[in-house]
Amino acid sequence: MTKKTEARCVGATLTVGFHAANPPLIWRFDLERNHSFTLALQGEDGDWELGVTSPRGDFYPVVHFVAREDAEEAFAKVEKILSRRRFGFLGGVARALLYVAVAALVITGGVGLFGLYASHTQSASPIAGVAAPGQTPRFGVPLPANQILQPPPPAAGQ
Repeated sequence: MTKKTEARCVGATLTVGFHAANPPLIWRFDLERNHSFTLALQGEDGDWELGVTSPRGDFYPVVHFVAREDAEEAFAKVEKILSRRRFGFLGGVARALLYVAVAALVITGGVGLFGLYASHTQSASPIAGVAAPGQTPRFGVPLPANQILQPPPPAAGQ
């Protein structure tokens, strides 16, 4: 059994198949060109129209239904698809900014954790700015390469 109404949005194009309409039809609607509209259901018993209303208030019927239930189901399906796209372009930009912010936090957090790990695992080496136990650090004091490349002195008690 085929569904009475099938709707999907691909990119900026809304495509809806109204199988219970009189006559059945497939409707394509460009959401980029028609970004300001209202979806509306109008009519009375046996004569229901689903359409769009322009910002000026003009109603443009899209599809005709005999049964109110079919018209309401079609309205609900289209509404569901449109509500998923409610943020449009700005939603995509906001999502991209969120991904960038999370990536920045992961990177800076990773650097911070690496720095914390490195500070706990360093041995007492004579690198400038890193003091051996019992010494004050010598920040900004250059050291010769031979002194930096020497193995660390043995720890006390070994």
